[in-house]
Amino acid sequence: MEQIVTAQDPYEAGVELWGASGRAPGELAYNMQLIWGALTDWVELKPEEGQRARAEMRRAAREWLALDPADRAAAERYLDYWVHDVCGYNR
Repeated sequence: MEQIVTAQDPYEAGVELWGASGRAPGELAYNMQLIWGALTDWVELKPEEGQRARAEMRRAAREWLALDPADRAAAERYLDYWVHDVCGYNR
């Protein structure tokens, strides 16, 4: 996530995070795969919106890094917002 925030182009780091989350077990990994798959697809499928998609990648990473790892409710709110409200997956 830190690489996404600091990279000149967060796309490559986003692809790496998507791939790593796809190889990890568990619900958190699954949700991260959905988020980062959607965000990187946005860059690939709508190149005219690439700047906006990259800004959203940085925002998603900053918001995740700002979470308290012990606050499960905050993590659930983050995942719910990004998976459903931003990425558009059905609830």
